[in-house]
Amino acid sequence: MTELWDWLVELYRDYQAPFNILLIVIGTVLLNWILRRLLTRTVQGVVSGVKRSQDVDLTQELEAGPYLNARAVQRTRTLGTVGRHVISWVLVAIALILILGQLQVNLTAILASAGVLAAGLAFGAQNIVKDILNGVFMVFEDQLGVGDLITVGAITGTVEDVGIRITKVRASDGTLWFIRNGEILTLGNASQGWGRAIIDITVGADEDLSAVERAALESASEVVRSAEFARRVTGEPEVLGLESVYGDRATLRLTVRTRPEAQYAVQRALRARIKTHFGELGIQLADQLPRPEGSV
Repeated sequence: MTELWDWLVELYRDYQAPFNILLIVIGTVLLNWILRRLLTRTVQGVVSGVKRSQDVDLTQELEAGPYLNARAVQRTRTLGTVGRHVISWVLVAIALILILGQLQVNLTAILASAGVLAAGLAFGAQNIVKDILNGVFMVFEDQLGVGDLITVGAITGTVEDVGIRITKVRASDGTLWFIRNGEILTLGNASQGWGRAIIDITVGADEDLSAVERAALESASEVVRSAEFARRVTGEPEVLGLESVYGDRATLRLTVRTRPEAQYAVQRALRARIKTHFGELGIQLADQLPRPEGSV
């Protein structure tokens, strides 16, 4: 046993630098795994705590809970995602410096050269710096979070990952969009605060608009008081009045205030119920009106 130990010590002395580099790499990988694991457990702990406090099992049900709790989950997940990227980059940078030290590389000279090189590449690196800074501000200002439904330019989708330089957004058709943080100038977030379901009801201009309004409110009241939608709605249905009149058609606008992201499901349910209820009452919607003679 002593001979084996002596042989290992001698081997280490002969190949000290390669062994140290190997240990640095192994230590970096292991530390990266441990820190990311701890961060993930912390994030899961916060999310589980919020779910327990609201007595829900599915993340999608969080929209039924208080807005502050729902945003806490989204913000925690986003910070966790960014934190994992930061951990990896910092550990890689530290490991690289340690490895260069083992190779007897003059770090002072490299840093001085890097400063000169950085000055020379300053104009070329502007976009990268802009992406990183914009990403940091978006996260800490809570402009978006993992799971949020956002619109950036012509892209609408759910945020899957917020990186240091790139944000990944999954569109409704399954396309995964990679958006540079520095290119996000205007961002719409449908997952913050509240939403509003808006329905335009177009009927014949000769219909009794008061009766149409009452029928629309009856239909909407049935939907918002149903077990499926009661927790998604935060306000009472309201008919804003006559939105427009065009030829033989008149349009009324119905609105309902909802939880974030719930407006789309509420709109679909409202349309289906209004169509059915109007049919029962004999009120014809515009698309059911007979066409004038000679029309195509």
